Amino acid sequence: MNQPERILAFFLHSFEYGKYVGGAERRFLEVSSCLKKLGVKTFALEYKPSLAEKWGYSSYHSIEINRRFTNHAVLEAARTILHGIKACIRNKCNIVYVPNRVTSGNLISAYTVSLLCRKPLVIVFHHLMQRDYNDKYYPKIIKLLAHKHAETCIAVSQATANEVKKTFNVERLIITTNGINLDIFRNVKSQPKIYDAVFFGRISEEKGVFTLLQAWKTVITQTPSAQLLLLGGTTEHVKEACTKTINKLELGRNVTISGFVSDREAVRLLKSSRTFVFPSKEEGFGLVIAEAMAAGLPCILSNLPALKENFHSAAVFVEPTDVEGFAQAILTLLSNPKKCRELKKRGQRLVKRFSWEAVAKKELELFKSVIKSTRYEAEHKIVTRQ
Repeated sequence: MNQPERILAFFLHSFEYGKYVGGAERRFLEVSSCLKKLGVKTFALEYKPSLAEKWGYSSYHSIEINRRFTNHAVLEAARTILHGIKACIRNKCNIVYVPNRVTSGNLISAYTVSLLCRKPLVIVFHHLMQRDYNDKYYPKIIKLLAHKHAETCIAVSQATANEVKKTFNVERLIITTNGINLDIFRNVKSQPKIYDAVFFGRISEEKGVFTLLQAWKTVITQTPSAQLLLLGGTTEHVKEACTKTINKLELGRNVTISGFVSDREAVRLLKSSRTFVFPSKEEGFGLVIAEAMAAGLPCILSNLPALKENFHSAAVFVEPTDVEGFAQAILTLLSNPKKCRELKKRGQRLVKRFSWEAVAKKELELFKSVIKSTRYEAEHKIVTRQ
C-alpha cells in the first residue's frame, strides 16, 4: 500500500508577520492550505515564530527552530541539516520541498537531507534576484543542485522558467503559476475613493518605490491634491529612506505610508484607491497585481517579462525606471474614467483564472509522480542487484 504524501518543507526565511511577508511565503501558506484539504501532510521547518500561526493558518505542522545563531555558514547549515533529518525520519516524509526563495544555504541543507534520507528533492523558483548573484558561489550551487540532483523543479511563470533554464541549465521543470483567494475581495464592500494611486507590496528599492515617489512629484505639479498610498511592510532603514525622500520632494501632504496591515484591511485600502501603480524592477509573477485587479483597480506596471506574460491584456506598461513614463501614465488614467473602467473589467475577468486550488492539484500530481518514479527506480535497483 502506497504511503500518503508527506512533505518536509524547508521554509526558512527572514520575514515576520506584522512587519512584511514575501509573496513566495504567502504562496506556500495558500498552497499548503489547499494541499491539506487534498490529504497531504506538510511539515515545515521554519524559524520562530511560526508564520502560519501568526497569520491564522493551520495548513502545515510547524517545526520551529531558533533564528540563525551564528554567522558561520557551515555551522548554521549543519544545525539546519540535523533538524531536517530528525523531522524527515520522525514524520516519515517522502518529499523534501523548497517552497520559497531559493538561497544557497536553504538549498544545500534541503539537498543534504534529501540525499541522506533518500527522498526526492523538489524546488520552487519564483524569480532570480540580482542580489543573489553577489554571492559568488550562488549560481554554481544552484546549477549543481537544481540541474543534477533535484528530482524536478517548479516555476511560477514561463518567464521564470526561461530564466532558470538559461541560467542553470535546468531541464526537469514545470510551471504551476500562482493563485488568488477571491472570497476576501467579494466580502469587502466598495469604499470611497480616498487615494488617487496605491502601491501594494514590500516597500523596498527593488520594488521601485523611489521611482514612484519621483513620478508623484510630477503628478502633483498638474494635480496638486493627488494622494498616493504606499501599502505594505518594510524595514526601518527603508522607511527612513522613504520619509527622507518624501520630505526632500516636498510630498508630505501627498503621500501616506500605511505599514503592514491585515488581509482584510489591505483589501479595504486597495478599494479606496482609483489606480494601482507597481514600478518593480524584478518579478517572477506579480501576485499583488492579481490582488489589485481583483479589487477592481486599473493597473500601471513595469514592463517586465513575467508581468507582461500574466497581465498583458489588462494593464498599462512602463519601463521600470522611467519616472516620466509612470507620471504620464498615472495622469492619463486619472483623467480618463472610460479607460479605467475598461481596464477594471479586463483585470477582474483575467484574475478569475488564478486559483490556489488548481495550483495545489497540479503540484500534488507532481509529488505523486515523483514518489512513484523514485519508488520504481529504488525497486528496480534492488531487483537488478538480486
